[in-house]
Amino acid sequence: MQRTTWLLIGLLVLASAGCARRDWVSDLLVLTDVTGTWEGSVSGVPGVRRPVTMVLQQTGPRVTGQLLGLRVEGVVSGEVVTFSVGVGAELTVDGDEMLGTAEYLYVGKGLLACRPCFLRFRRVSSPIPSATEPTAREKP
Repeated sequence: MQRTTWLLIGLLVLASAGCARRDWVSDLLVLTDVTGTWEGSVSGVPGVRRPVTMVLQQTGPRVTGQLLGLRVEGVVSGEVVTFSVGVGAELTVDGDEMLGTAEYLYVGKGLLACRPCFLRFRRVSSPIPSATEPTAREKP
């Protein structure tokens, strides 16, 4: 009986270790592609807007790019992009528009003065599919 108990405890530990991984389903359910060039503005102080350009490259759920000369990194989950490197921001994507807030935004040697900063972008270009890659209409 004691041997069976230890065997069940061991199996339970092994099974729970497999459950501790992050959710692999979210990697498969990336709905939004944010690759491309985005133009927009940052505001935080009423009446003050700063034009900005953001260039993003997406691989699966991971996003990297440039914003205000800074390297930014984040992840896409559904239709939300969350940046954690270079800028702490959460942006909601709606087609070719993105908007949200940033808790911090590095510019030069310091933080941008607005907290929170309000970000609004519109996609101005996206990559053209290669000749060997089927377009969205051609995919089954």
